Amino acid sequence: MFGKVFVSYVRTRIGFKPLSTIYTPVSSSSSSSHGFDKEACFPYKKWQELDMHQKQDFIQRFVKNYRHQYPSSKTNVSLKGLIIGMDEHNDSPSVFGIFYNDIWKSFKNEPENAGNSLIRMKAGNRFSHPSFRQLLIQK
Repeated sequence: MFGKVFVSYVRTRIGFKPLSTIYTPVSSSSSSSHGFDKEACFPYKKWQELDMHQKQDFIQRFVKNYRHQYPSSKTNVSLKGLIIGMDEHNDSPSVFGIFYNDIWKSFKNEPENAGNSLIRMKAGNRFSHPSFRQLLIQK
């Protein structure tokens, strides 16, 4: 996914420590395997490809699904607070884009035959339940 890594170092009292890391993308020919790009075959849009209505629809369904999957989580209160006034201001909180991309990546990277949700749940991803895949917007 990424090519060379360039790291700048800053001198501290105890030695050198990384200041910043810059990743350079690898050419597109090396990112695909077996002559096709797995991302191009994946039937769901990325967050940045969604229009405002699709983003708001995802957010509403995500909050409802999260509350259903994790009913005793204190995160439910925070999520509910984030979506207040979303329709009035024609806005979509950016944090939901991070959630969408995490869901998108977790299902894009799963093997074709990995239908077992227990395997994904043991991987530790909070959004690995199959109900979260249904929230993704198709191309």
